[in-house]
Amino acid sequence: MSTPLVFKFGGASIKNAQSMHNVASIIGRFNHRPMVVVVSAIGKMTNAFEEIVSKWSSGKFEEANTKIDAIATFHQQIINELFADPTEINEQVAAIISSIQAGLSRQDMTYSEGYDYIVHHGELISSRIIAAYVGIEEPTVWHDTRDLVKTDGQFRRATVQWDETSRAIRSNIVPDKINIVQGFIGSCPDGRPTTLGREGSDYTGAVFAFCLGADSLTIWKDVPGMLNGDPKTFANTQKIDALPYNEAIELAFYGASIIHPKTIQPLKKKGIPLHIKSFKDPSLPGTTIGDIDQPEPTVANFILKKNQILIQLSTKDLAFIAEHHLSAVYNLFAEQGVVVNLMRNTATRAMFCIDNDAIIVPKVLPKLTRQFDIELTSSVELLTIRHTNEEDEIRETGGLDILLEQRTPYTVQFVFKRF
Repeated sequence: MSTPLVFKFGGASIKNAQSMHNVASIIGRFNHRPMVVVVSAIGKMTNAFEEIVSKWSSGKFEEANTKIDAIATFHQQIINELFADPTEINEQVAAIISSIQAGLSRQDMTYSEGYDYIVHHGELISSRIIAAYVGIEEPTVWHDTRDLVKTDGQFRRATVQWDETSRAIRSNIVPDKINIVQGFIGSCPDGRPTTLGREGSDYTGAVFAFCLGADSLTIWKDVPGMLNGDPKTFANTQKIDALPYNEAIELAFYGASIIHPKTIQPLKKKGIPLHIKSFKDPSLPGTTIGDIDQPEPTVANFILKKNQILIQLSTKDLAFIAEHHLSAVYNLFAEQGVVVNLMRNTATRAMFCIDNDAIIVPKVLPKLTRQFDIELTSSVELLTIRHTNEEDEIRETGGLDILLEQRTPYTVQFVFKRF
């Protein structure tokens, strides 16, 4: 048996019935190979499920149920376009919708546990539809990733338990069929659903590739490959043809949206190349991330994070910021699921640029104010330039109100407000 291919299709690639038909066509090109196909929730469904979480956590159950009904209708329309006889797939999706509704009555969950319980259903629905549709033409099997990817109990950012996960994946993947699995999700030791972090389906693909010793992982995107910046934000972006593992790790760490931060490490460990290809034109060569020395071509990379908040802390007793202060802050951040995108400290002040999460930040700030004096600056953005030069910096920061700047030998970051 040849080693398997692992494909990952994100929400943009399966946003409607025609898109799903295109995905099935791409899969059909490789039906002579063992294959694992990782799928995300359809289109912007994760955002829709996050709205349900918000309403559930606020006690707005009627509004949450209205949103669930709208989600069910949206998927029903896609099913009706794809299937001549949708009876079986309708029953499967209806069972998933019922599971979501049952979760709304539970008040014994923390916000993060409730988030994972509700949001992961998007992947369950999309993968059921894809498996049924691909199965019309190809031998296909659907798997519940909660049974395969074993994690700890850190909801919203669970850590994979590699030995258990490897055993589960190896014993369940069927070599002579197309195996359809969900990205982003897993389960903790007591069976409760967990998620691997926002956009974590890429990481799921890497987990399956690692555990199966795959030939490669291919992530199918709506771009011709990896660009050196988001073309919606930066002018004159260039495609990167090839990228070393370590450079890809750095870019993902700083927030390059095309790669989930955890994706590269397992691939690097086994020397598995990552291909980023276009689902709009599968014939294009795309970008390969692998064991090479230098990027091809070598260009500056630009990453912009919006909706950030800058928190500046100082001690109430005017003491220096010491290790125990930073430890207390990071313990709180870890407990609450705060994502720190830039940190800098001086003798008397610690500064953190974090994602301005509408649920988490209001819970964290009161706890910080018990120990520290706080200065907040909201509506800031974080610009990271990797392999920068003076011309790049002048062009990208001209006219901005720079609040914080941090440099390393290869990277510069600016926290700023727009006028």
